[in-house]
Amino acid sequence: MANAGVEIVDEPVLDATEEQFDRLFAINSKGAFFTLQKAAKLLTDGGRLINIGSSSTVSPVPGTGLYSSSKTASRQLVRVLALELGPRNITVNTILPTVIAGAGVFTQVTEDDEFHQVNAGMRPLGGRPGTPEDVADAAEYLAGDLAAWVSGQALLVSGGAVQ
Repeated sequence: MANAGVEIVDEPVLDATEEQFDRLFAINSKGAFFTLQKAAKLLTDGGRLINIGSSSTVSPVPGTGLYSSSKTASRQLVRVLALELGPRNITVNTILPTVIAGAGVFTQVTEDDEFHQVNAGMRPLGGRPGTPEDVADAAEYLAGDLAAWVSGQALLVSGGAVQ
């Protein structure tokens, strides 16, 4: 499973620096590429590869152009790897979590924060942010036999939110 990444949010595209670009693409794109490549080489036939991406690749959000574009590369890589590894019966998928409490830039967000209050209405399932367990459940599904015929897909884990 590839699950490394760094975020820069609230940074308009016009203000992003080359240093920020290089850092995000080195970790989020290059890191995912070589992690998935190495894992694919080590996997036995019939194995599973899972990438953790970002819901920001589904729907654009102002201030996340640099971050979401760095995460889009691995989403496309998953689709290509699914085709290349399919003959070995290896499935390759990506999970696209939305706001996950305690993860990334949301590490310090609590239910009392304005961010949570504003975004609660966007989450039809209980109005709560996702949890690491929600993402783990999706990974368990994709890693298991029930998803043996699912490959090259992006699973949005969002509590019903469209992004």
